[in-house]
Amino acid sequence: MKPWPSLATELRMPTELRHVYRSLLRATTYLPDSNARNYIHGFINKRFRETTDKINFQLRKGIDPQPLLDRYHAREYIAGLRRKANKLEKAALGDVEALEDVLMRTYGRIGARRRQLLAQFMAPEDSAIPPDEESLKTLISSLQNKEKLDRQQFGKGSKFQALKSSQELTHSATKKTRRMGKLDTVFKIPKENMWGRPTPLKVQANLKRRLFAEILDRMHPPVATQEWNRLRDLSTGVLPIEQPPTKRTRTGSDRFEGEENSKKVLEYFTTPVAIYKPSHNPITISSAGISAFHAPHILVNPRKVHATTPRYMRRLYARIWHITPKLALAENNWIVTWGALAPFFERVSAPGRGEEELFEGVDESNTGEVKKKQKRHSMAIKGVDQMLLMDSTAARSLKNRRAEDDGYQIGIAPNLV
Repeated sequence: MKPWPSLATELRMPTELRHVYRSLLRATTYLPDSNARNYIHGFINKRFRETTDKINFQLRKGIDPQPLLDRYHAREYIAGLRRKANKLEKAALGDVEALEDVLMRTYGRIGARRRQLLAQFMAPEDSAIPPDEESLKTLISSLQNKEKLDRQQFGKGSKFQALKSSQELTHSATKKTRRMGKLDTVFKIPKENMWGRPTPLKVQANLKRRLFAEILDRMHPPVATQEWNRLRDLSTGVLPIEQPPTKRTRTGSDRFEGEENSKKVLEYFTTPVAIYKPSHNPITISSAGISAFHAPHILVNPRKVHATTPRYMRRLYARIWHITPKLALAENNWIVTWGALAPFFERVSAPGRGEEELFEGVDESNTGEVKKKQKRHSMAIKGVDQMLLMDSTAARSLKNRRAEDDGYQIGIAPNLV
């Protein structure tokens, strides 16, 4: 075992791992959603810093950090990070599966943020928490009080049961892995076992635990009202879809030199275009001659690539909004509100940025097309109000095309970390 001094200096990140870390951060800057850029960037920073702090802490304490180095500095781990960086680059290029996966992780439908939202949702309410230490001891020591607390948190009338019942009714035709139906029959506790004896208490407890774990695995956790309203406005076209960031020009810091440069130039001009498809032109012509530099290959299936147009992004947001609930307490009853899919409210497509620029400055009194478009757009907004049964604040926000009433500001993404 290698001796590690107690006052060792901090261990530097390997060069290859540092390159992957920078490529991950670089790929996040080109995602077509500001919330995704903020969340993924913060998540990557947090994961890398936690690992580095853990290794340096063991170094300072004189503990052998070799097990952590074997795990986080291994080639297999770095290769996995490279695959994640390629996935982010594909999402920025318009890969359908990669972009949907990134947005689902950003808005808490899968991944780490879903677990955070689920933990917040499952936290006991303030009314269920004992006010003092003596009440807490009494609650812990009494099994009957514990069952009463469980009934209050997960029983009839609780927000857990309200969300579970609403998801059973609303999302009966979604993916099989997220359906709530028939779980109670699958994990139903039998009165007798195979020997004709009463079912043991341990078996009953295990069945209840498995049922509860399966429900949590299929449940869509609710989000804050501000985030839900923002998803609604992005899906229905009230908020304009932001333009994806433009890529910066690549610097020539890693050019080939000498004979290697000549080989790369010859390879570039002799390789058929159908085989050699770099993400950018790896050849530059200057007064010094022709030079080549490293050209990373991003393998993207053209059948899965879609242009990130406003209409496509609205439908993608609608798919996420459809499985995103919000909770509200009204007269001691929990009200669960879900989003809708694009075909149910997008009767007439909302005008995009190009259409708004096309009709900008046109006098409405001299043309009927502008009035037609305004009438169609107002009818679409009216249909959204009727179908989604939104409150007066949401309807006013839709008609005025403003977002201040919903608790967020346009262009400023909320902190999702």
